[in-house]
Amino acid sequence: MEPESWSQELLQIRSRVEALAGQSFNAVLINLYRSGNDSVSWHADDEPELGPNPVVASVSYGASRPFELKHRHSDEKIRLMLTDGSVLVMGKTLQNNWLHQLPKVRSLKDSRINLTFRRVVSRGT
Repeated sequence: MEPESWSQELLQIRSRVEALAGQSFNAVLINLYRSGNDSVSWHADDEPELGPNPVVASVSYGASRPFELKHRHSDEKIRLMLTDGSVLVMGKTLQNNWLHQLPKVRSLKDSRINLTFRRVVSRGT
């Protein structure tokens, strides 16, 4: 998985997302979820190269999917529906205090593309 140059379309999307988030981004992960069988389990985007309080912006295209948040130290859970064209900005302390996942939806046959914008501050070793 080698980095690619920014396409004109991605630069346009990034510009709009940066305006919404009030944050500049220098990296994007592009993920294809072929159906509801593709998922991502509980995690936080808290890698060292994202800095101590990362802001992550997620843009969804295609099938609507539930997105779940779970507080690290309580039983609190939040479930959101990410629809086609939606933007979710996960702010400065969210990654430190919450986990999130995109659960399986076995009945879903449609695909979804997700763009996850981040600011990489150092690569680490």
